[in-house]
Formats: sequence, structure tokens, C-alpha cells
Amino acid sequence: MKNKFLSLAAIAACALFAACSNDDSEPVPAPAPDGGEASAYVVVGTSNSAAYLLTSESLREGEISAKGDGKEVSAGNSSTWFFFGDKYLYHLSYSQGQAGTTSAYYLDANGNIQARSKEYSILNFWTYGMVGDYIITSATAVGDQTDADGNKAYNLTFTILDTENETSRTMTVLSEDFLGNKEYVMFSGLLEANGKIYTAVVPMGCSPYGVKAGGVLPGNEGLVVDGDSGTGGGRTEAGSLSGTQYADYCWVAVYDDITFTNPTLIKTDKLSYACGRMRSAYYQTIWAADNGDVYVFSPSYAKTYTDARATTHNSGVMRIKAGATEFDEAYGYVDIEGLSEGHPIYRCWHICEDYFLLQMYTQGYNISGKGTNELAVYKGESKTFTKVTGLPDDISSISSKNPYCEEGAAYISLGTESGENPCVYKIDMATAAATQGITVAADEINAIGKLVSR
Repeated sequence: MKNKFLSLAAIAACALFAACSNDDSEPVPAPAPDGGEASAYVVVGTSNSAAYLLTSESLREGEISAKGDGKEVSAGNSSTWFFFGDKYLYHLSYSQGQAGTTSAYYLDANGNIQARSKEYSILNFWTYGMVGDYIITSATAVGDQTDADGNKAYNLTFTILDTENETSRTMTVLSEDFLGNKEYVMFSGLLEANGKIYTAVVPMGCSPYGVKAGGVLPGNEGLVVDGDSGTGGGRTEAGSLSGTQYADYCWVAVYDDITFTNPTLIKTDKLSYACGRMRSAYYQTIWAADNGDVYVFSPSYAKTYTDARATTHNSGVMRIKAGATEFDEAYGYVDIEGLSEGHPIYRCWHICEDYFLLQMYTQGYNISGKGTNELAVYKGESKTFTKVTGLPDDISSISSKNPYCEEGAAYISLGTESGENPCVYKIDMATAAATQGITVAADEINAIGKLVSR
């Protein structure tokens, strides 16, 4: 097996996935013939505070190394790597309120990874997604609109990267009273399906602007805080009410385009809001099956509230049929937490057909993503929940933030308590059986994906 490597500054990574089929033959990327195209599997690993991007001909066997080879670069602030299809590899740097650098890479016809010419500066983002030729990041931020007392309204801010023209622009949408209840909101993920854009709407509580507008429900006046606390997505401003008063509801906004105007709101009182959380990150938990049906998974993270506002709903899933503007009452609510013997969803991804890979909490909810070392497969149409078998008993981390999908299987990276080199595991979605694949001589595997030259 022929391996290559390229050193790049990064510490965390994620990969998006390609379409799947049921063919179980071994796909083997190969260098391009004269005038043709090349392809390579890409694995990002870290070792001794340096990050490396390595390529391989296979994910199912062999070993590659990030130790002692190439130029080592110290890892900087938290970063996200993701694949724009199989065309580009993007690196987004999150700097907790400070501007971070976004750059992109591609595979040339000789199988070498090259940097694209343009870099971008993004101040802050809590969630992101891909729509058409665009990568869109979003967060909430204080805007210029004020009330009579000088309280500033919160906005949803967007940075929109045009991947083909290598340009970027920003825009804002008012976040206050988005749902008509005086609370401000955040979006979680962006899903392109059925010619529309779907996003989970996360009510965040009342800013001072919302408090002044009468957003605090009777009995909750004592929850308004006196002083500033926290940072990033966990920041609480003096005079605000942190956390929603509507935790037993789930909303999905549907847009026609990336102007983000005139949304259709789809609501249910059978789920809590659809969003995974890890510190300031808002993880997407709404995904479309291959037939366009949208599955809305709720981790029920609002169970972490320590007062009467905590949601009464278990972690579960509901469905919006392709093209519909309401939740599918015939499909109903599926109690994933009950099926998993008390383990709620932490994150989830669509893999292929109507198969979804779920990452579960095993030691209760927490803001840092600890104790999330169980994987399961959910089949949407049949409502079947199956725990993944064949994984190590001593998993310490599921370090790749998104799986790579190919040939009816998901590929995801695992570290173990034994301290052995981390491995990529192939998970067959039809059987929920895992088998060990390529090993990486590194401290951690942070991303898995594939690039094809153009």
C-alpha cells in the first residue's frame, strides 16, 4: 500500500460523506493516468501537538504514520476540517470571539494536496452547513437595534463562502422574537433537501432586549441574572434569562434560499429542540434520508436545566415527509432514549438510504461531550434501533467529528484506554457490525474523507 503525507496546522477535524451503495467490493483510489483524475483517502492525525494530513489507498487495512515524518506544525486554536463533497477540503478555525483563518485544499492530478489561493477571516461561528456551492457559518451576536433603555437586540450572523469563486460575504437576520415568544434563537445545522433549506431553531431564552419586551413568563422573574458570566455560546449577559422557557417544543425553519427570509416554521410539542451541544458548538441533528424525508432527532439537552423549565421529553426522533410543512403524525414520536436503555443521543448523521448513525451519552448529559462512547444504527422507515457490535470495550474517544460513508458503510475513528494507536472502524449499516480498518501511528485520528482531483 502506497502512503503519502502532508503536514498542516490543525487539532480537530471532521469529514462529510459521499453517496452509498450495497456493493461490498474494496474501493481503491489510484493515481491519475495521463490527463485523468487522481483520488485519495484522507486521514488527519495529531502527534506531539502537531497535526498531519495523510493519504492512503485504503481505509480497511494497513498502517500509516504521523510520527517522525514531514514538517510538524504546532496545533493552534480549535479547528474544524470538512470535505466539500470530494472536491475541496476546508479548514475553519474557531478562536472564541477572535477572528480565525479559513483555508481550503484540493488534490491535483498527481495525487498531491495543494492549497487554494484564498483564505478567509471568520470572527465566530457556532454551527455551519453546506448549501449548493456555499459554505455557511452562523452564530448569534449583539446588533445595532436598541430599545428605549438602550438594550441591544440579538441577531443571527452568517458568513457565506462561495467555494467556486472563492469569495465571502456576511449578513444578519434579527434573532429576537423569531418564534413569536420574545426569546432570541440560534440555528443548529443547515440541511439542503427537497429544493429547500432546513434548519433546527434553538430558542435561547431572553436577552435584556427580550426581557424588556415582556418575554419572561410569570414565575420565572427570579431567573433573570444580575451579572455577566461565561464565554462564547455559554455567555450570559446581565439582565437576561439564560435558557429557553419552551424546552418541550421543537421548531424547524424551512427557507427557499440563502437570503434567509420568510421562513416556514414547523412545530411539535412531542420533542425538545433538535440540537447536539459541546461547549459553544451546536451540532446538527436533522438529516434527510435518500428519499427526501427529513428526520428530526432531539438529544433533549434541555434535561440539563436544574429548574422547572427542564424538558419532560426523552431523547427521540420524528419525521417530516419530503415536501411537507408539518411533522408526520402517522410516523409519530420514537423514544430513542427508551430503546437505548436510558442513553440519550449526543450526535447523529445520515449515512445512506434511511440509515442513521447515532453517538450516545452513556454517563449522562454534559457540556464537554464526555462519556459518549456508544454507537448505534437507526433505520428510519422501520424505526429500528441497533447498537453497533464489534467495537473495543475500552473506547476512550470517538475523535472524528463526522463519519465518512462509502459502499453502505460508515468509517469513524476510535481511540482506546489501552493507549494503542487509534484505528478507523468500518460500520456496516445493514448489520450494525464494526470491523477494524487502517491504524494510524499518532495520538489521535481527527478526520476521515476522500478527495478526487479535477
